[in-house]
Amino acid sequence: MSATKNSNAESDIQLKKNILGRLAGFFGSVKLAVSVLSFIACTSVLGTTIKQNGSEEDYLSLYSETTLKIIDFFGLSDVYHAPWFVAAIILFAINLVVCTSTRFFRKWKKPGHVRLPDEKTLYSMGLSFTVKKNREDAISLISKRFGRKIYEGEDGLILEKGLYSRYGIFCIHISILIVLIGSLIGIIWGYRGFVVLQRGDVKDRFVLRGRQPREVPLGFAIKCRDFNISLYPNGSPRDYVTSLEVIEKQGVLFKKDVRVNSPLSHRGIQIYQASYGLLPSFSFKIDGRDVKLKEQDEYEEDGFIMVVTRFEKTIHNFGPGVQVAFLEDGKPKTTWFLRDIPEMKQRDLGNKRVVLEDIKEDLWTGLEVSYDPGIIFVWTGFALMFIGLYIHFFVVSGRVYIRKLSDCIIVAGIGTRQMDRFKSAFERIKRRLNGAYPS
Repeated sequence: MSATKNSNAESDIQLKKNILGRLAGFFGSVKLAVSVLSFIACTSVLGTTIKQNGSEEDYLSLYSETTLKIIDFFGLSDVYHAPWFVAAIILFAINLVVCTSTRFFRKWKKPGHVRLPDEKTLYSMGLSFTVKKNREDAISLISKRFGRKIYEGEDGLILEKGLYSRYGIFCIHISILIVLIGSLIGIIWGYRGFVVLQRGDVKDRFVLRGRQPREVPLGFAIKCRDFNISLYPNGSPRDYVTSLEVIEKQGVLFKKDVRVNSPLSHRGIQIYQASYGLLPSFSFKIDGRDVKLKEQDEYEEDGFIMVVTRFEKTIHNFGPGVQVAFLEDGKPKTTWFLRDIPEMKQRDLGNKRVVLEDIKEDLWTGLEVSYDPGIIFVWTGFALMFIGLYIHFFVVSGRVYIRKLSDCIIVAGIGTRQMDRFKSAFERIKRRLNGAYPS
């Protein structure tokens, strides 16, 4: 009975090992890595060719309603935040972890497994020589130049140079994993948006990008102290600079001139110079009262309502004009005011005398707001990747075998990475020893 139980227990353990082995084989396979990477590459191309985070009007101007439904169903309007894209990144990260860990433990061998080759094998190596005099001194010098001992016995010793070079590839794998983790953190918890300011404006909110843009708190306030543009002779912009103040409860924290390649950074939020434009403003006199309005602004007083609905820089070569909507006898009506035509710059609207005094176009600055909490992981991953690449491709590695005989020692070497440089180092030590202790 006891033997039967033990047999069943062993069978269950073996079954679990087989299942785990199959899972490890699947998730750590090269085929899976290639498939997932191909999928990520293809979907990234879609994310580049299809406009991301546009409005419904933007997509309808480019695609049919049926195509738009397909885009919405698969989340192609925001590829990099789509659940299936995040799942692909996670699957590739799992593949990388399993692949790296299995190969790492395979290479983690104890020095006791190495064996000193016999005389014939050592002489057959391309790099070999003998030392007959001052053998112990020669062994000491070679040991200092060719790394640490991985085997030592009465018959001789084995030295390994650049022992850690075999782990350069694991360093690269880990760096890619860290970059992926940083990317996932940025995708899940990061965001991008924009804010528009004119000179003197103070705002503590920005518009979050997406199919349904919405205003969200910035966490602090920014004030546009000034905005300047410098142009090339042909009229194209050479540089545009927004002078900002960062304001919190305690007052102005600091000032910063924001350029295209010089963002403002505060609380992990980056504010970039992105665009600029002109925003018209309209100076009216309404029954002798000065009123300044912008497009879509509304003026209301004593039951009189007027809304600025449209602006044109020129109306049939008569100069700039503005259209307003108003109520007359409870019915909505519209009319145009032309700044440069005296007869068309003043009208009686309802019971009010309205005069268009001036039209000005004020500069506005468009700022990109970006928050990516995973960026520190991404930069760390890239730094680790460079270290791994250096170890893998530039560190000299190889083994030196020293066999002790009764009348001499045989020194032989074999390079495993950067073999030309290993050969040069081996030849230098050979010439030095032969010069100091000639046979």
